[in-house]
Amino acid sequence: MTQTQVPLLTVTVPDGMDAFIALDDLQENAHGATNKLKATMRAVGQRQPVILEDLGGTYRIRDGNRRIAAARALGWNDIHALVYPPLDAAQWALVIAGLHNRASNPIEEARLFRELGKTLTEEGISANTGHPVQVIRARLSLLSLPDDVLECVGSKTLALSIAERAAKLQGTFLTRAVAEIRKKAQVQEPFTASDLKEITVVRQGLLASKLMSAAPPAPALIPPAEVLAAEVRDLCERRGVDLQALLRELTPARIAPVHPASDVARAGVN
Repeated sequence: MTQTQVPLLTVTVPDGMDAFIALDDLQENAHGATNKLKATMRAVGQRQPVILEDLGGTYRIRDGNRRIAAARALGWNDIHALVYPPLDAAQWALVIAGLHNRASNPIEEARLFRELGKTLTEEGISANTGHPVQVIRARLSLLSLPDDVLECVGSKTLALSIAERAAKLQGTFLTRAVAEIRKKAQVQEPFTASDLKEITVVRQGLLASKLMSAAPPAPALIPPAEVLAAEVRDLCERRGVDLQALLRELTPARIAPVHPASDVARAGVN
């Protein structure tokens, strides 16, 4: 039995240069580091190098904005980095999602998978990056949501699991879910599983109505006389009896009259 070969990405990615880069040479794009990240880096140091692109004298941060912000907040002078030369989109997607198995958030991960999907199937992306196909499909489905809704994923308004379920909706149901998420975001309230359930319950009800309307009408009941006639024909055929002869035997002229009890009594007296 032959196995289908999963294609590998036909690009060459150079090795990153291991270096310590001065924080003064970097400008992170982050709203500060979380207290948890700062506490971790203070206690155990930097576990993963940040990923930089060398633009010839300046650097673009490809991964690690929050770690750089945490290092700056802790008073560090430099940070451990892997520095790559300029790469194309497919190469960067493989570097971030594959070689380092890192993405800043699920939305960025989805966009990396979409870039790889220009060359590979979902199975091919899985083979190249190590991510399960189910995760890849779930991430890619998120991209059916508008950009402003995607910005809410992972925030107080929209949990990742709820976003993935909402992204599976279609048509007016997806439109309604997006509108409800936007309303919740404006007042900084969570769009919950209960909110999503209200939309999906309506969807299920409409689907059930459509199925019922499309179902064929129930067959009409066969009159009992027709059923009996069919049974008689079948019996005559199996017994070798002529149907017309049977009908003649069943005609009123062949049936002996039934006299009322009073007539029988008078006949006995006479």
